[in-house]
Amino acid sequence: MYSSADLSAAIDLGQLRVLYQPQMTSDGARMASVEALVRWEHPVHGLLSPGHFVPLAEKTSLISRLGEAVLRQACTDALRWPQINVGVNVSPLQFRDPEFASRVERIVRETGLPFERLELEIVESSYFDDPDKADLMLRHLRDLGVKIALDDFGTGYSSLSCLLRLPLDKIKIDRSFVIGVDTIRSASIVHAIVALARAIGLKVTAEGIETEDQQSFLRSAGAHFLQGYLYSAPVPVQMIDRLVHQVEPI
Repeated sequence: MYSSADLSAAIDLGQLRVLYQPQMTSDGARMASVEALVRWEHPVHGLLSPGHFVPLAEKTSLISRLGEAVLRQACTDALRWPQINVGVNVSPLQFRDPEFASRVERIVRETGLPFERLELEIVESSYFDDPDKADLMLRHLRDLGVKIALDDFGTGYSSLSCLLRLPLDKIKIDRSFVIGVDTIRSASIVHAIVALARAIGLKVTAEGIETEDQQSFLRSAGAHFLQGYLYSAPVPVQMIDRLVHQVEPI
């Protein structure tokens, strides 16, 4: 349905839209950060979710251009909200670029966002393709002040070794565990993940919070931050402008 030429033109023409979903403190009262989520505002098909075009970008080597466009927009928008941080997802293919860390540094410097307000969300497959290179890049970024979060924690096969080897600041518990916290199995796994992360000094964000019961469970389990439709869907930058002034700064 969409060609690489279509997507390339969309990047050039500014058809990408970056939405933001709040990440709240565990009581749900304060916004700690936002996660940047890209959409394609297609002139014919309307607003398209990443599943419609990110695989195309990864197959056609457009992923670095796409990722850089989102990063630049997110850093620029985050200047509007000095009291919160911004998280940006990194594709494993984007992460494989030997110039990834230097590109991130350049974009952040050009936008003027303080490095410590940027959080890059990676998945563990990014690391295991080339652990030594990954360590060097991530440590360089952390030395600058950038925070590193391990996304979709618990869904892979090597997450525990990631926690021991990667220079991380945070893990994000995958929503597949959150939606099952009313079962003994999922509840036990979530408790174990939070306890392990806290024991080694990592912050924890739980994704996919949709109900008050889930919020109560994750808060009692010790998660630091909560994200999900209970608080907000991904929304345009102007909505974050309004929301950020309705909550007490961290």
